Amino acid sequence: MKSFFHEKFHIYSFKYRDNLSILITFFSFILFLAILIFILFNSTPLMNADLSLFEKVVSAVLLLSFLYSGLHCVGYLDHILKSVILYDDELIENKKETNGGNAFVAIVIPTLNEDPDMVRKTVMDAKSLDYQNYDIFLIDSSTDLEIRDKTEEMSKKLNINYIYRDNLRGYKAGSINDSVACLHEKFEYLLILDSDHRLKRSVLGDLIPLLENDPDLTFIQTPQYFKARENDRLGLAYSFQQHIFYKHICRGLCVNKTAYICGTNVILRLNHLKEVGGMDETCITEDISTSFKLHSNGCKSIYIDKVYAEGLAPPSLSAYYGQQLRWSYGTFQNTKRVIKRFITEPGTLKSLQWWEYIVLNGTWYFIGVAIFVWLLYPVIVLIFNLKPLVLGSLNIPFYIFVVMIITQTLASYLERGYPLRKLLLSQALFFSLFPVYTKALIYGLMNKELKFNVTPKEGAKNNVERTEFKEILPQIGFMIILTISIVVGIIKLGNGENTATYPSIILWASYSLLMLVIFIIYFYLDDKSVKNPDLNS
Repeated sequence: MKSFFHEKFHIYSFKYRDNLSILITFFSFILFLAILIFILFNSTPLMNADLSLFEKVVSAVLLLSFLYSGLHCVGYLDHILKSVILYDDELIENKKETNGGNAFVAIVIPTLNEDPDMVRKTVMDAKSLDYQNYDIFLIDSSTDLEIRDKTEEMSKKLNINYIYRDNLRGYKAGSINDSVACLHEKFEYLLILDSDHRLKRSVLGDLIPLLENDPDLTFIQTPQYFKARENDRLGLAYSFQQHIFYKHICRGLCVNKTAYICGTNVILRLNHLKEVGGMDETCITEDISTSFKLHSNGCKSIYIDKVYAEGLAPPSLSAYYGQQLRWSYGTFQNTKRVIKRFITEPGTLKSLQWWEYIVLNGTWYFIGVAIFVWLLYPVIVLIFNLKPLVLGSLNIPFYIFVVMIITQTLASYLERGYPLRKLLLSQALFFSLFPVYTKALIYGLMNKELKFNVTPKEGAKNNVERTEFKEILPQIGFMIILTISIVVGIIKLGNGENTATYPSIILWASYSLLMLVIFIIYFYLDDKSVKNPDLNS
């Protein structure tokens, strides 16, 4: 579905596309510079001799968190502006020609202890594409013998290629590389497909001509789309989060010539992938690390904003948390390598590509620490009498944050009919992730190994259990101390203390408490071992 804003306001003349891109980038830079100056201006109270060392440290950390927030708000605005103004929604229509239908494509479906019935439905849709020259390869690493036998039997009945791996080397990346090693030289392209994603018939007919018409194009990424029922609370919130990424961020990444591989629904040129040694088996998030390898090798990528596959959202809170932990840990893994490459070979990528990999992607999951700081601040001020650091009426990071939220809400409502209520619920779910992201950061800094786990899906034999109470203890703990801090703050206000600054701090504490309460009531208490409904044909 085309962006509403694109249809209404898109500047379709691409004659000045590069100039407009530079102009938007310059605007984003100036905006961030304004935030930086504002933060530095507000750091002068740290020199105040009346503040204790503890108060100065807390205030400095808070200012850094505001700077971090401002950075990513500006990054989002940069992406959505380029998405609306510069992203070419007519890529397929403009470039699709008659040639390209004869190239051989290998569709690779990696599985690891996945429900054979779910996989069968994925394979059935993959066998029904409007394209002639393709084969399906199911690469199975299942450790459960019963699942393995059923998957192999299913593959024989459906007459697809079945490859069994008796090891877990490189996990998903290793599975893909092993399947590539088995391919006949006639195959030119590789479509990576997760076992729960149901393909649309037109995917190869639409996308292969783009690759055929541009020999320099290495891969095409398409959206991950999750359709949830009205009573699937987690699925609805998850689909909203993914919508923001694939509808707003990925389009901007494409304009910045940094479209990433996103795990599934991606078509790659095989000889380019082989040139960089295949998928990266050393990073737990093989998609972003392989993207960096390819871009560092001068490869070109694009993002096509058209849904060619529908998948299943995580069926439980614990599955969602496990997925987010793996994604954030893998990003920290990759970022350390990216920084090292930047120091040793800064000419490998263009400036905007380094910006995307190091600053925006590389620091995104620090959001866990930032939320922790924002939750802790009102507690320290209201209960322990820390002198409050107040940014005043000219609070640029706050205003940019408000603009970002309004933009997300309005755009998502117009694009997919998401109401404000769903945005609020999605924010509450995201708010609860601070312990997960903080854990990933600590593991990454300590180089502690994190075991690769496939995100459980509906029907899996190892059915996902209800999230254990101990996993939400950080959220419960903050709910308690935030409640206490709000009560204490109200009492202090009643006594006439800090009437100028305490109200805003109490308001923030109340909002934070509301987010955590919504999370507990709406998501945690609803988190049972209920299977996600499979997608209907």
